[in-house]
Amino acid sequence: MIHELSETAQFITTTFRPEMLVTADKFYGVLFDNQKVSSIRTIRREEAQEFVDQVSTELKDQSMP
Repeated sequence: MIHELSETAQFITTTFRPEMLVTADKFYGVLFDNQKVSSIRTIRREEAQEFVDQVSTELKDQSMP
C-alpha cells in the first residue's frame, strides 16, 4: 500500500521493522548527546539495518528468563 501511494505522497515512519528498510529511500538517525539534546543526521541503509538488528537482539534478550 505504501509503495503504491508513494507516487503521490510522502511517508515518514518511525519503526524498528526490518521490512520497512527495504522500501525506504532515505534514512535518518536521531542522536543524543550528554546534554539531552538531540540531533538528526542522514544515515546509510546499512547503518539503519545494524540499528534494527541490535534493537531486535536486545528485545529478545530481555524477554528470555
